[in-house]
Amino acid sequence: MKRREFLRDSAIAAGTLMSGVGFGEAGATVKPDPITTASKGTAGNLIEVPGTTLQITDELTKVPVTVTLGKFLLSPTLVTQKEYEEIAGENPSFHRGVDLPVETVSWWDAIRYCNLRSAKENLVLCYDLETGFCDMRKNGYRLPSDTEWTHASGGVPTPKSQANLGNSDTTHVRSLVEELDHSGTRPVASYPANQYGLYDMFGNVWEWCTDYFNPLQEPQASYDSAGPLRGLDRILRGGSFISTTSSWAAGYRRCIEPEYKSRFTGFRVCRTLEPDPVLPPAHRSPEWFAQYNQAPAGYETSLGNLSSLVTGIHSVAAWQSRRTSIREKWLRLLGSMEIAAPPVTTRLVRVVKHQNYTAKLMYLQMEPDSWEKILVMMPAESMTRPRPVVIVPFYDVDTSAARDLSGNEYLGPTVDPYAYCAVQKGYIAVAIRWWGESYGEFWNEAVANLKLRHPQVTGLGKWVWDAHRLVDYLYSLPEVDRTNIGIIGHSLGGKMSLYAPAFDDRITAVVSNELGIGLSFSNYEDYWYLGDVVDRMEPGTDQHELIALIAPRPFLLIGGDKYDTKQSWHYINAARAVYQLYGKPQNIGYFNHHTGHRPTADAIWRMNEWLTHFLGPQA
Repeated sequence: MKRREFLRDSAIAAGTLMSGVGFGEAGATVKPDPITTASKGTAGNLIEVPGTTLQITDELTKVPVTVTLGKFLLSPTLVTQKEYEEIAGENPSFHRGVDLPVETVSWWDAIRYCNLRSAKENLVLCYDLETGFCDMRKNGYRLPSDTEWTHASGGVPTPKSQANLGNSDTTHVRSLVEELDHSGTRPVASYPANQYGLYDMFGNVWEWCTDYFNPLQEPQASYDSAGPLRGLDRILRGGSFISTTSSWAAGYRRCIEPEYKSRFTGFRVCRTLEPDPVLPPAHRSPEWFAQYNQAPAGYETSLGNLSSLVTGIHSVAAWQSRRTSIREKWLRLLGSMEIAAPPVTTRLVRVVKHQNYTAKLMYLQMEPDSWEKILVMMPAESMTRPRPVVIVPFYDVDTSAARDLSGNEYLGPTVDPYAYCAVQKGYIAVAIRWWGESYGEFWNEAVANLKLRHPQVTGLGKWVWDAHRLVDYLYSLPEVDRTNIGIIGHSLGGKMSLYAPAFDDRITAVVSNELGIGLSFSNYEDYWYLGDVVDRMEPGTDQHELIALIAPRPFLLIGGDKYDTKQSWHYINAARAVYQLYGKPQNIGYFNHHTGHRPTADAIWRMNEWLTHFLGPQA
């Protein structure tokens, strides 16, 4: 019954990586590179299909997503009846012939064949036959993903003269019936192969893909995605011998229940060739960093009125001594909670299931009598290895998750959807609510309560405390890759994303967006941040010192000319001198989209690419 429960997990038909992607994305000039020479009528010799990188715009968030396909192996022909019967012990086909494609097989029949064939050849099975889950990292046989099928097809449907398709008449049903009576499947490889050496990618029979279907374009995972976690229908590609050649063909991409079987549907098999995720080719060039380091004229090295952080410092060892004094100064400014940290404890509120993730809405204990709301979003039902984490602080968790969860604030799916973007890239995402939303009726009352309980601490000092407790919790999870914990935030969340890693070395990559990197650039004097502490700072104190505390961990500033302008380059340049000491000047950057406080979709894409570069791609 696990299979039925899995299908019922969501009433939303789930999405495929390539939903709505137009034909022509794949290059049509690549020559086939077969592992072995494919003989007509034999799917046993697999063809190597080269990998590719695509950029797909998510239809929920409107943010572009970079998706990479590794090289994979695909059978040059559809699975024949002879091959199917040799493995499965039966031939369910309506049209009979050893070299004809097997048909009248359900999606479940197809994946069962894949597992049986893997077992026969001593390969690792890809499918859980109870749930249908496919582990793309295994080396056994499986169905191609929708993305792989589109790429391998060459992008452009072949004309009827080169494929066993129907005709363009969609008005005369008698013509359709006559065609059904007098036509049928043909032996595999009856038509010329495409540029990769693959036969019958269009026509003959529809081909099952491994993915669930979603009418919306919502990519899932940035490397070799097998599609969403849950859904209803499975994807079919390629068309059959009676499929129309008119404009109604719509790229020969459809979906149907996985139990469905007919004379019009068969399949071909696939195998993963590069299971370990790799960065897109563009990331491997030193030029990739240039987009984050385009200072306007006159600001290339200028520090403005900031004090140099490295005067008299010529080594990392010498810097460490100064770093310690800077850190101690700022800790005094932030103030102390003066309590012991409680043990890691959570309370589950509810489980949220989406086609791309499973999330737990919880409360995390921050103090003996204080809990904070977090949303932990997992990109898979079960993970075979620890994954990087991206922390997303904001007023509440809803906006970050691009989902209304009945919190204090939800700005819609197209505004600051950083946690959703992170889990979409294959990371664990953890959205956390700011203490100012929970410590009192409004921010004023929250600060009043903070001063009554902890009179020595500032608002940002309280956040630094909460951030430590959150990382403590993450360290308790076996699913978490402790060496790769990122943080990203906008505005208030941008301030939180600066202060947390400055005082917690366990956070390894940072993106801070339109926070106002200078103390005079934004409202740090408000008492929910620093209050009158700003007036008591010694000369030369400013937030370039906090970036320097983060060094050499990657730090990206995003500006829009509201709070972070060209003047922000002074802070990047001052901190870069410290990154230079570590030999990591490329680990700090600044990108300004010049369109105001809210980031553009392109700016969010660049933030996500920064995190991908340093946290690593995920399957």
